[in-house]
This record gives sequence, structure tokens and C-alpha cells, in this order.
Amino acid sequence: MKNGNPSRTHVWANGTTLHQILQDGRTIAHQRCVRCLRDFAFELDGTGWHAVYVGAFRVELLAEKVNERRVGEECPKKILLADHIDRATRTMSAYP
Repeated sequence: MKNGNPSRTHVWANGTTLHQILQDGRTIAHQRCVRCLRDFAFELDGTGWHAVYVGAFRVELLAEKVNERRVGEECPKKILLADHIDRATRTMSAYP
């Protein structure tokens, strides 16, 4: 469900202002929810939203099963214990 839109139920830290990151020559828009602290991103070229891990130097995709769940579900409105486990599923490769 990559074409889902997490902005329907999440409350972004920067409001409607997108945090833009330049990575590998591409511009990635990043948003973090202030309630559940989940990170989401999309490329400005129109690809859909992705659940991501934001590291010190790179934005990394989370596993596809995590992505489908997070992009498709409503904000849990709190930090979930399972989110810590989900972050460990990052692909260790940079945003596509």
C-alpha cells in the first residue's frame, strides 16, 4: 500500500512544512509524527510514502511488511513497543 497517505491521521512535527533531505542526488521529503514518533518519507518525483528509519547520515527504508502496515494504518497515537522491533528491519540500504 505504498500509495497510502499517512498524513490523514498523523500529526507532523513540522506541520505542513516538509523536511527535505538531499540524498544520493535525490530530494526526499521527510515527516515525523509527534504522537507515535514514526518517520515517513517520499521522493518529490511522485513515488508513494514509505516507512523509514532516519539515521545520522542516511534515510533507510523499513522492511516491506512494516511499510505496508504503517502506511496503511491509522496513527496509534502513542509509541508502541513493536516500533522498536520494526526499526530493526531497516534494509541497511539507502532510500531507493
